Amino acid sequence: MNILRQLNDAIAYIEQNLCAEFDLDEAARIACVSADSFVRFFSYMTGMTVNEYIRRRRLTLAAQELRQSDARVLDIAVKFGYDSADAFSRAFVKQHGITPSACRKGEGSLKVYPPASFHIIIKGAAEMDLRFITLDETRVYGISKQYEGQNYRNQEELRHIMWAVDCDNVPEQLCEGRWNQPDCHAMDGVWYGIWQNGTYMIAREKEAVRSADFEQRTIPAGTYAAFRTECGGNAWEEIPRLFEQIFDAWLPESEYKVSHDMVIEILHLWTDYQTRRRKRFYEVWIPVEEKSVGKGSAR
Repeated sequence: MNILRQLNDAIAYIEQNLCAEFDLDEAARIACVSADSFVRFFSYMTGMTVNEYIRRRRLTLAAQELRQSDARVLDIAVKFGYDSADAFSRAFVKQHGITPSACRKGEGSLKVYPPASFHIIIKGAAEMDLRFITLDETRVYGISKQYEGQNYRNQEELRHIMWAVDCDNVPEQLCEGRWNQPDCHAMDGVWYGIWQNGTYMIAREKEAVRSADFEQRTIPAGTYAAFRTECGGNAWEEIPRLFEQIFDAWLPESEYKVSHDMVIEILHLWTDYQTRRRKRFYEVWIPVEEKSVGKGSAR
């Protein structure tokens, strides 16, 4: 479709000129529409103005540069269109919630925005809560099922079968208690959903399971890109959405690649239903290394 190609060419122009003065007329010319039409269409399709998109993308790239280079904060500020370090710092805190100096130290999480791309659906341009963590080797205990070659329609079907109370109900197999049991806290805390070598495993650390006789899995030490959701959502909606944002939008455009075959879902859950519904949130961790390093695996 020519219109999609033209719009994506306009996005490519914006991306190539993020460190230069943006020429709206040129972007509109590439998209073969008027400047007013381009502004209206872009805002309608992405939910933000062109200028807001540019600001968010510049601050996303600035955060990457702070963590990957020794350039002065002022030099990075000027590179991405700010007249002073103070103005840059205020904008940086507004988007990321942390200062440039904290970002450089690897503290906190970042609000990153992958490049937009126009398809039949819109990919990218959505806020993602990202932080990089350094994980020690972690041993977990749980129950796994083979996914590949078992004729499941998709990952969500297997995930549902293993988690659902009216199916396998793996969580209550692992713990002494059960969901919504009064005065019980057995289900409170961190749960792992691990995709590795064609299997999916629900697991917890040793002190949270009823026995150490369950299947063991080692989560390797290393650097992980950790993405999290807001509180209160449903896992069956939020986790697939995170997968799509990570692997379709963020990872292809980032400076990183998956370093080994493992994707980890982190579910923060509570035994009591009302507490769980209010406070639950989810993360997806992927092991990463810079693209210039080694021969990482692909999902």
